[in-house]
Amino acid sequence: MEFQKHTVLLLCLIVAFLSFAVPLFGQEANLRFVVEEKLAKAEVYRDGKKTTGIRLEEVCDVDNDVVAARVFRDYGAIFIAAPEVRFPVKCVFAGDSEVQMYQSTANPVTKNVGGTSITLQEPAMNALLEAVDEARKKNLRISPRGGSIAAARSYQDTVDLWYSRFNPGLGHWTGLGKIPRRDADAVRGWGIQKQVAKVLEWEAKGWYFSTDFSKSILYSVAAPGASQHLFMVALDVEQFASKPVREILARHGWFQTVKSDLPHFTYLGLDESQLPARGLKPVFVGGQKFWIPNLD
Repeated sequence: MEFQKHTVLLLCLIVAFLSFAVPLFGQEANLRFVVEEKLAKAEVYRDGKKTTGIRLEEVCDVDNDVVAARVFRDYGAIFIAAPEVRFPVKCVFAGDSEVQMYQSTANPVTKNVGGTSITLQEPAMNALLEAVDEARKKNLRISPRGGSIAAARSYQDTVDLWYSRFNPGLGHWTGLGKIPRRDADAVRGWGIQKQVAKVLEWEAKGWYFSTDFSKSILYSVAAPGASQHLFMVALDVEQFASKPVREILARHGWFQTVKSDLPHFTYLGLDESQLPARGLKPVFVGGQKFWIPNLD
């Protein structure tokens, strides 16, 4: 399989990130610069020979693919997670087989948390359980929001979530006469990635596809194949509105990283003080702090 070949080429990339020390960048580093620097130093095998250097476009083609560019901008925080987190070899998986292959090699662990069985990468799960224990000692609770898909998801889960926003949005804007019915019918038959690109084009005109049609669909659901839940380092938290809960999660390496997705937390495994030097910047939405990619 082509993906298997791609995975083999990138295996040593993981090793490079396992030795990931705090980068020697300024306090407001650019995420792309941080990631490119680390990729450039990664050791890989090409055609059976050991060599150095991976280009960002091999993992996320931000210059030529509008979907990849948007994914990197909105969900790119995962690329600077601590060394023990299994590094994603692609920013957008093409289908279920790629997701299953990645997840099977990312040391998944399943536990019952707050009465719900969820799956995460082992370091993310360990940190979450420590946070849950700290919260319990303070008479607080940390629990998954929305059942088992609050954590790890399958590729099909992300497809289903996509259509739960895409179909109503298409009906809404078609009904208002913004999108001609013939165009809507055509797009329904397209492949997922082509659909995502077209929705982003429509949203550039102000025709948003979120649940209330007020913001981008990608602030509501991830593009199929791009969700941080696929990488098993994301959790939707029921008690997201509690500042003490958010502070406990942050102390254990869990941060809000997707602007406007209030319940969503990402395991980075880092101290908050390290995040600016890793290419993230803080923004506030609804009184909550989000650490999002700094691409300025």
